[in-house]
Amino acid sequence: MTETEALGRVRTGVDRRLFLGGIAASGLAGLGLAPIGLARAAAIPPADRMPFEVTRGGDPIGTHQITFSRQGNRTQVDIAIDLQVSVAFVTVFRYQHRNTEVWEDGRLVAIDSETNDDGRDYRLTGRATAAGLEVDGGQGRYVAPADIMPTSYWNQEIVRRSQVLDTQRGGILNVSARPGAVEQLETGGRTVRAQRYTFTGDLTLSAWYTDVGQWVAMSFDARGEEVRYRLRPGGAVLAG
Repeated sequence: MTETEALGRVRTGVDRRLFLGGIAASGLAGLGLAPIGLARAAAIPPADRMPFEVTRGGDPIGTHQITFSRQGNRTQVDIAIDLQVSVAFVTVFRYQHRNTEVWEDGRLVAIDSETNDDGRDYRLTGRATAAGLEVDGGQGRYVAPADIMPTSYWNQEIVRRSQVLDTQRGGILNVSARPGAVEQLETGGRTVRAQRYTFTGDLTLSAWYTDVGQWVAMSFDARGEEVRYRLRPGGAVLAG
């Protein structure tokens, strides 16, 4: 969400800015995790999918699903976000985001995204070059750092970056992530230990990661109402 990607301001008061999306450790093979080089803090469940349910003020508003395809040193990550806000049974806001990332040897080598933000369309492409990641999107064409992390959140390495790639609009976001308490969190139909990270700057949200680096929850405020991501019951949760 701002993947998180920005939901902006809509009549219901949902703030797109908070929905930006739209978001590896060596030695974890024994736990069924997939290391991804630089993405050393990202944990991929053996089922190769992470299905999140999204609520606003406790009411369901959609889903965010991440699917992983692995072949040798190459990992493809497909992300599908579908959100809908209704008031008195009338749909007042729709958001759809599709994002495909390709990682090789720990580097993001390609990214393609398409977003329909309540009728406003965005497209983004990125390709690795010798100089860095060449990005073409709503913020124009430029070369981002080779090790840039996208705002797709599945890779815990994002908490160690001061700049990230907005996967909807294509710009660079300045962020800071502060580690918080380790909490007992209900997600995926079970209770797990997860550390909370609070993002500030161009992103304002909290994200939770398990002991082995799997993203399992997210929360942010949308004009006084909490938007929450949790893994769906039965969604694979890995913990140390």
